[in-house]
Amino acid sequence: MSIRYLFVVFLGFVGSIAFGQNNAIISNKKPVIDTTVKSKGILGGRLSTGLENGLDQFRQESADWKKESRAFIEELGIKDIGVKTSIAARKIKKKIIAKDEYANIKTERRLGQYGSGNRSTLEEINVVKFVEDESLSVYAQEIWWFDPNQSRIVNSSIKDNKTAQICHGPFKRIVNDVVVEQGFFYMGTKDGRWETFGPENELESKVYYERGFLAGSKLTYHDEAKKKIKQVVPNYYGKAKGTFLSFYPSGNLKEDGKLDDSVKIGRWREFYEFGTGGRLKKEWRYGKDKFDLSEPILMVERDSQGKIIYQNNQKFD
Repeated sequence: MSIRYLFVVFLGFVGSIAFGQNNAIISNKKPVIDTTVKSKGILGGRLSTGLENGLDQFRQESADWKKESRAFIEELGIKDIGVKTSIAARKIKKKIIAKDEYANIKTERRLGQYGSGNRSTLEEINVVKFVEDESLSVYAQEIWWFDPNQSRIVNSSIKDNKTAQICHGPFKRIVNDVVVEQGFFYMGTKDGRWETFGPENELESKVYYERGFLAGSKLTYHDEAKKKIKQVVPNYYGKAKGTFLSFYPSGNLKEDGKLDDSVKIGRWREFYEFGTGGRLKKEWRYGKDKFDLSEPILMVERDSQGKIIYQNNQKFD
């Protein structure tokens, strides 16, 4: 098939499309005078322009060119372009996330309501629909769940609590008809963007989480497979600020405390890996912020059976 032939086919295909479009435009408008006689020539064929036969020939050639062009396109392996496009569009629509699931886990909606007057609070909550889907992280230091008895979400211990409904998906807290907090949960842990708002609906804070940890936190592991977390160094807008955590290979908490731009502040605790009377080993007290460089104070120390072996009774502000 020569280049010249391909060029002719292409021009024919374009010409036939343009001609078809022009006909479509003309035929959409009803003429004031019946012009169908043009098929027989002017004045019903009584006066001929000599172009009638040429027009019929052009139409036939255009149809032939269009047919050959389509055959040529199919030879290139391009078939059913419009059909494939519509199928792809339908597939995209099917991928739209359902409203009753989050991260491919089915959810159910709950409404919590408590308080009165100006403190009347409404919570829009989503919880895991099927108990068998609940898979809580051993590294999560707080699990949020909906308590139907209190009609609100809490983060207290869920051990042996048969009414606990694990928060999962979008969450919104509304006080006196004003949204004051909103975000997402993943299996009871904060996930994604969390925002808090003032009484005039002004944005007060915006924090990003990743399944319980501040997004961007530096994680190290005990194993090469990165299944057993060793340390979590928080990241808050580029600074080591927030809760620091370290774990034993078993997954039990080893140490926790607050960092302010990499400086230890407030209460820090150390734990035994196992203990019959509790796992708390030591509790320290550091300065109020990164500018407070006072020496840390040991507040209490216990043995592996939970017995206090040292306690500081000094009072602090």
